Amino acid sequence: MPLAAAPVAPSERLEVLDVLRGVALFGILVVNLPLIGLPFSEAMGGPSVWAASTAEAWTAGLVRALFENKFMALFSLLFGMGLALQVDRAEARGVAPRSFYPRRLIALACFGALNATLVFFGDILLPYAVAGTVLYLLRRRSPRAMLWLAAGFLVIGVALSVVFEGVYADDFVDDGGDDSSAALDLALSSGTFVEGSVARGQIYLFWLFLSSIIAFNWRIMALFLVGAAVLRMGWASPAAWSVHRRAAVYGLAIGLTLEGCSLILHGRPELGVWLRVVDVLLHQLGGLALSAGYAGAVALWCAKRRFDTIRRAVARTGRMALTNYLGQNIVAGLIFYGHGLGLAGEFSRPGVFAVGCGIYACQVLVSDRWVAQGWIGPFEWLWRRLTYPRGEARGAASR
Repeated sequence: MPLAAAPVAPSERLEVLDVLRGVALFGILVVNLPLIGLPFSEAMGGPSVWAASTAEAWTAGLVRALFENKFMALFSLLFGMGLALQVDRAEARGVAPRSFYPRRLIALACFGALNATLVFFGDILLPYAVAGTVLYLLRRRSPRAMLWLAAGFLVIGVALSVVFEGVYADDFVDDGGDDSSAALDLALSSGTFVEGSVARGQIYLFWLFLSSIIAFNWRIMALFLVGAAVLRMGWASPAAWSVHRRAAVYGLAIGLTLEGCSLILHGRPELGVWLRVVDVLLHQLGGLALSAGYAGAVALWCAKRRFDTIRRAVARTGRMALTNYLGQNIVAGLIFYGHGLGLAGEFSRPGVFAVGCGIYACQVLVSDRWVAQGWIGPFEWLWRRLTYPRGEARGAASR
């Protein structure tokens, strides 16, 4: 009798991946929260630190330099690793991945569509489901082949970013005076839940189109492939500490240098086209380098077993990554949107950053207590129920 598909048991989990997920959740929240807490037209831009050296401008600049794209890249790598890990372990047990993984991806896509319209228009779960499908179809490729394919996707993504954000940047800048933008701001900040959902849906459809033709989705597909490849090459093993150290040292050094140079250029009104292209290229490459540096630094932290209480709490936060990702969007909506407290536009950028720190701290505390009781996150439970037969999911959850 063939074995049935089941989730990964707690004893099989790799702690470094959970810690990385927990850390990535903070960075994602810091980047996403201004899109919820600030007027839409304002959140899509940001003052230059050189044009206006204020706390507002420096917060925008530092979030762009240290957070934007970096933690989404980590999250994408981890999704790729998670898919490869589940598929490889299923096949090792004699279970065909097609018996459960298509359902898993369909459920993820449904979560994303609902999140985008009901909660936050910047959802990434639907693009993740699409990228996961590509990786699922390529799962039998060797790690080397996956890395070559990833390099191709990255080249396309970076090239499109350079063209659209550098050469045609002015065509995508909204000065905040457009009537449609003002109407969307009003629906989100003070409209009813239905009015806000219609606005979120409109923004999301435009974002899906734009991200598909520019860089975001190309980068996601590339990082999914990189995640699967490096996992199969043993990156997550404690024995790979020398690789982690090199990634931390070189990634942080190169990434901070490139992002620092980009920060000097970014937002200056007198920049010509070629300097804008250089700015975008520095930001794209610096983001990839910093992502590798962050991953290496977190892996070293896990290997050295320091600050165990904090590390364990962050790992438990990462074990509830889906619940915490959706949860931080729900909480932010209740604080800022019209169907909640309606505080959108009432906070400065530093204030929004502080709110994000508070939300994340609460998530870490709750996740630590929740997982310590042997429970799984509510959305993780639902995802399992939609992916696996009922008995399999319950049995795995109790192990």
